[in-house]
Amino acid sequence: MATIKEYVDPSEQMSLDELLDAAHCIGERAAAQAVQAERDRKLDDHIVADMSNAGLFQVLQPRRFGGLEMGFPAQVRISQALAQHDMAAAWVYSILSVHHWWGAFVTPQMQDEMWGEDPHVLFSDVFAPTGRAERVADGYVLSGDWKFSSGVLWAKYIALGVMIAAPNAGEPDYRMLFLPKSDCEVLNDWDTLGMRGTGSCGVKVEKQFVPDYRTLSLSKLIHEGIAPGHTYNPGPLYRIPFGPGICLSLMGCPVGGAQAMVDLFRDIMQKRVPTFTVERQDQMVHSQMLVAENSVRLDACEHLLYSNADELMAVGQAVVDGKAVDLMELRVRAFAWRAFMAREARVAATAMFENAGASAIFAGTPIQRFWRDIHSIAQHVVSNYEVGIRNYGRYLVGQDPMPSIY
Repeated sequence: MATIKEYVDPSEQMSLDELLDAAHCIGERAAAQAVQAERDRKLDDHIVADMSNAGLFQVLQPRRFGGLEMGFPAQVRISQALAQHDMAAAWVYSILSVHHWWGAFVTPQMQDEMWGEDPHVLFSDVFAPTGRAERVADGYVLSGDWKFSSGVLWAKYIALGVMIAAPNAGEPDYRMLFLPKSDCEVLNDWDTLGMRGTGSCGVKVEKQFVPDYRTLSLSKLIHEGIAPGHTYNPGPLYRIPFGPGICLSLMGCPVGGAQAMVDLFRDIMQKRVPTFTVERQDQMVHSQMLVAENSVRLDACEHLLYSNADELMAVGQAVVDGKAVDLMELRVRAFAWRAFMAREARVAATAMFENAGASAIFAGTPIQRFWRDIHSIAQHVVSNYEVGIRNYGRYLVGQDPMPSIY
């Protein structure tokens, strides 16, 4: 078992191998605690603390604040490694680590407030613009309810989405407003089919003032690539388009989780003689073909995952270098790739579960937990197959994609 190294000196770059060793070590412990985490509807706090101490959250964080600034190829591999043991831990990691990326886009004042004294400070968010913000002098008064704030239980700040009405009936401004978690009510509403251990509770806000410096226009960031944080963080990692970057960060989780299910199924095959048969399952041609077919399916997903991460880093460098990039093509194709990966992970997971025998349905067995988690992730908006594939198809035949922020 790997030993987790304490993340002490932010100037000393850690290797990806060290981070992956730590991820597997933490993932093993999360897997051992998974049944209790589902009962508690949250990870053990020590698991999240270990991720932070091992430097895992810092892979996308600016070096200015002690981050490693390694990029998405490292981030998706760490998420995948965690998911091969426990998907709830991988999801919490994916969410909180990518926040250290897009937190680099907010105003320098907000970055200093969050990370100036402690670079390990975490924030959660909800992008769905379900709140209401009233414009007042020097800021907004925010109210509303938001669901699915993954990571909120370990966060110090929360960023919440709203639509700000434009004057003269113009396009509304899609904006994220940051506030301390102490200004919010965290709701005890996380009781779900899958991903139970993530503690992705909702939040409620009642008439809280948010100063202008704690806000970020997603409209300008998504459509114009403009962010106030670029003055602090001008490097190529922070010039990657917002949608493709933040959405890819979640995809190591279903790919790694489905790979875990194939491994679990292989273990079951070697021990199981299906009732009313005399042949062990690993000797059955159908089961052999299932393992091979779904291993290849997930190999393809893994290649897409890594290729997309590499491409995003190249795009960020191209933007810094002033080269032309077809961002619309990137956005719609990246969405289609994500949708494909999520669907193929779900197909593989279903095949493994359906052929694992009746014992697989018992609570506490890992294979049913992975199955529930993968199907729950597939519901996420960033991997909606119908929208993602349709938009890419429209682009390929010369039609404008339907509106989508991702």
